[in-house]
Amino acid sequence: MPKLDLTQHVFSVSEYLDLVNELLVSAKLTVQGEITELKIGSQWIGFTLKDKDDSSLLKCVLGGWQYKKLGVKLEDGMEVKVTGGPKVSKKWGSLGYWVETIEPLGEGSLKKAYELLLKQLKAEGLYDRKRAVPEFTKRLAVISSRDGVVIHDLRKNLLSLGYKIDFLHANVEGAKAVEGIVGAIEQFNRKTKGSDTSVYDVLVIIRGGGSLESLQAFNNEAVCRAIFASQIPVVVGIGHEVDVPIACLVADASASTPTGVAHIINATWDALYEGLPRLERQIDYSFSRMLERLQSETTLRLRTIENYFERIFNRFNRLEQIVQNAFTSIYRGIEVMSERVLSIERLLTTVSPERNLKLGYSIVFNSLGRVLKEVKDAKIGEQITTRLSDGEIESTITSN
Repeated sequence: MPKLDLTQHVFSVSEYLDLVNELLVSAKLTVQGEITELKIGSQWIGFTLKDKDDSSLLKCVLGGWQYKKLGVKLEDGMEVKVTGGPKVSKKWGSLGYWVETIEPLGEGSLKKAYELLLKQLKAEGLYDRKRAVPEFTKRLAVISSRDGVVIHDLRKNLLSLGYKIDFLHANVEGAKAVEGIVGAIEQFNRKTKGSDTSVYDVLVIIRGGGSLESLQAFNNEAVCRAIFASQIPVVVGIGHEVDVPIACLVADASASTPTGVAHIINATWDALYEGLPRLERQIDYSFSRMLERLQSETTLRLRTIENYFERIFNRFNRLEQIVQNAFTSIYRGIEVMSERVLSIERLLTTVSPERNLKLGYSIVFNSLGRVLKEVKDAKIGEQITTRLSDGEIESTITSN
C-alpha cells in the first residue's frame, strides 16, 4: 500500500480529528492537579484540573460507569493524580483529558474523600448489617498480598484445628489494588453461588498497617460494596494509624491486625473449648445418676421377682399340700371301700346259694324254672328239677 502524503491529502474534519486522536493515543501520562468545576452526571463526569503554581487548566472527562467502578468520591478543591490520555472531542472540537484512574493526593484530599464515602455508605445502612461469624469456622477464603508477612501471621496464630485455607493474591496498595481485591471477592463468591451450603465459612481480607494514603483501596466504594455484597461473612483485618478503614466498618467483623483476625476465628470454637469441661461434668453427673437409678430399679425389680417367686413357691407348697391331702383322702377312701367290698364279699359268701348247697341244702325249680318255695306250689304230674351242690335231679310229682 503506497504511503499517504499527508501534506498533499485533503482531510475532512472528522478524518483529521481521527488522525489527531490516533497520534495522541501514545501520549498516556499521569497528571496531578486540583479539581475545579466538578460536574457529576448520570452518564459523564467532568472536571477541570488546575495547576496550583500557574493556574493552568486541563479539562478532564470520564464515564459515569467508570466513576462508580473507580470508587473514589470527588469534590472541588481535592488534589488528585489522574492517569489517562488526551483526546479531541469531535462533537465539541475541544481537547480534553480522558481519565482512566483517579487517586486523591495529600492528607486533606484523602481525608475529604474518606469522609464523603463514609457519610454516603452510612446513609445507605452498609454499616448496620453484621452477620455472625459461623460457629466452629473451619474453611477460610483469604485475600491478601503474597509478598507480605500478614498471611504467615494469620496462619501462625490460628489454633491447630485443621483449618482449610484457600488463598488468592491481590495487590493491597496501588492502582491495581481495587480491581484485584474486588475480583478476588467475586471469585470466592462464585464458588458459593447456587450452592445450598457455602464452600467457605468466612472470607478474610488482611493487610499490614499503613497511612491513609496507602489504605486508599480499603476506603474505596467498589471494594466496600463488594464486601457488602459477599454471600460469605467477611472479616477484615487492616492495620491503620487513626481513621478506621471504611472496609472494616462494612465488614461483618474486623480487627487491626492479622493476629486479631485469627483470634476472631479461633473464638468461634470457644463454645467447644469452654463447653467441653462443663459437658464432661454433666455427662459424669448424668451417668452417675443413671447408674444410681438403674441400681435402684434393678434392686426393686429383683425384690419384685423374689416376691413373685416366693408367692409362686407358697402357692406351690399349698397346692402340694392340697394334692397330698387329696391323695391321703383317696387312699383312705380306697381303704374304706376295700373294707366294704370285703365285708360285702363275706356277706355275699355267707348268703350265697352255692354255699348253702354245699351245706346240704337244695333248690327245687318247677317246669317254668321258678323256685318252689311251698308245697302248694307243686302240681301233681309236674316235672321238677332239684339242684344240689354237685348237680341236678329231675323228677315228677305224684302226690303232694
